[in-house]
Amino acid sequence: MDFKTIINDQNEISASQFLKAIDIWCRNPQIINRRILASIEILNIEINYDIFKISNYINTLDVSILGINHQKDDIDNRILLDALRIFDQVAITTNIERIHLYVTKQLPRMPHIFSTGIEFFLVSNERGCVINIHKPFLVHKQSLGTRMPFMLQQGTDGYISISVHQVNNIMSDFSIEWLKKKLLPCILKWAKSESGIRTPISLSSLNFVSTEKYARLYCKLKEKYGIRLIKNWPENTDPIKFVYEDIAIATYLLLLWEKERFEKGINDLQSFLDLGCGNGLLVHILFSEGHRGLGIDLRKRKIWDLYPPETPLQVCTIVPSSETIYPEVDWIIGNHSDELTPWIPIIAARSSSNCRFFLLPCCSYELNGTKYQRYCASKSQYSEYIDYVRSICVQCGFTTHLDKLRIPSTKRICLIGWERTHENVKNLEDRIKQILSAKTTLIKQKYESNKKIGDTMEEWTCDFKPRDKVEKVRNCTQLDKTLITNIVNIVSSQLLHEGCTIYIEETPKKFWNAGRCLELREVAKSIPKEVMMHLRKEYGGLQTLLKNHSHIFRVAQGKVEFNIPGIERINEKSKKKRLSLPQKKTKSCWFYENHPNGCPATETKCNYKH
Repeated sequence: MDFKTIINDQNEISASQFLKAIDIWCRNPQIINRRILASIEILNIEINYDIFKISNYINTLDVSILGINHQKDDIDNRILLDALRIFDQVAITTNIERIHLYVTKQLPRMPHIFSTGIEFFLVSNERGCVINIHKPFLVHKQSLGTRMPFMLQQGTDGYISISVHQVNNIMSDFSIEWLKKKLLPCILKWAKSESGIRTPISLSSLNFVSTEKYARLYCKLKEKYGIRLIKNWPENTDPIKFVYEDIAIATYLLLLWEKERFEKGINDLQSFLDLGCGNGLLVHILFSEGHRGLGIDLRKRKIWDLYPPETPLQVCTIVPSSETIYPEVDWIIGNHSDELTPWIPIIAARSSSNCRFFLLPCCSYELNGTKYQRYCASKSQYSEYIDYVRSICVQCGFTTHLDKLRIPSTKRICLIGWERTHENVKNLEDRIKQILSAKTTLIKQKYESNKKIGDTMEEWTCDFKPRDKVEKVRNCTQLDKTLITNIVNIVSSQLLHEGCTIYIEETPKKFWNAGRCLELREVAKSIPKEVMMHLRKEYGGLQTLLKNHSHIFRVAQGKVEFNIPGIERINEKSKKKRLSLPQKKTKSCWFYENHPNGCPATETKCNYKH
């Protein structure tokens, strides 16, 4: 098989770093190819074969002879190996070159456009190269992978090269651009990184459900609910993120419950309770798919009015107590349930011996409703909080599984209380009380209404702080104006100190102090600690405050610098041009009034009033 080099890149990575990067790519192709929804491992073996000879076999392979039905998860590996003429070459020690053969089945994010495919990775440690060949199952649809085989190789001259097979007439093909601008940069980044892909918890995704079933059902639900909801989204949040995230969570839960019914041999659909249901979209989808349930949140959302009237949503403040148990519910859901997150396994454990839970933690809270404080500096806040919540789940008597969801979020580890451990009820209750007494205070309180005089109920905690019904504005816009001015002055002084001087011909002074570019954490050191503590209570803190003053500062990638008037920056998203008459300037120019050199732009070019 002949290959023609299309790009060379000089680098200083070792052979082990190169192979580490290749391994990341083989196991996570969806990271750099957004057409792929999921990748299923078919083969992962070592063979003794010439890498170019077997590449020729694979390149000419007709996948229809394999008897592969792309609606099934499993492929007969023996048929595949026999078709590749390498069945007898597996696990035989000879002097022939040893090749690592890794084969995956790749599922499309948009199955109406792209075909499911099978992808072959042939890795030779001796040659320091990998050959990739993608074969679509359906020729009338677009291919998920490149249209031609290609090879990545680390040369002895310190270069990494990409070469393609049958390069004639395809040099302008999109595949070539993808290889140059997407694949190669990612390989180099992974090779140079210390630990490959940085994840707080080492866990692959969708371990507990069928990946292929997930891909099919997700696409079906996305088509059924997605477009209509995004088009009519009334909330201020990003509809694409929240709609597709909840569709993905609903897909996972539906398959999880299908798996449970199969294992237990039951036909009845499970019931559910979503505590802290927020926009109620997850409740709407699960209920529409046939599951009885209820969603509870402390405030109604605007989108609730768009759901059918029978969608079971309720406004109520949940304070964990002997009244917040739900013996009739099969599953309790905590989807970004915040203050209620550590309570979900306790509520499930006390509801009934058959109650299970699904928990997707986001913000970290203690049992008393205060923010969780990290104890171990060697772990991230998120990783430690997952461990903390899991310990509560285990102590509540649940066999708890961790899985990683496919959602547009960095916090996508879920905990599944799959089944209960068999133990004495009294011992379990004593252990739960120990958990509560360590973090909260138990009290007894009189019923306030609709109860007989003298009746009492046991509050599981007296210092639990539920969220306010009216959501506070926490975007740094409600801070004291004097405090905001002081912070702006501190930051601007830090930027001006030893700042870069630029020449501007149109200004009287000609030379203008453009300031420095500083790390936000460095700037934060110059702000009094008590002020920073106050800012941290606001969402985003210092970064949010500075972004609110975009007419003064430019904040990106954890750094801040002056947003110089009259200078257009490259690679920034341009605002839509308004084809209207010039508007009257009402806001004063901060630079004109506060900068020691004044505004670098003339009054006609500056967007603000001089």
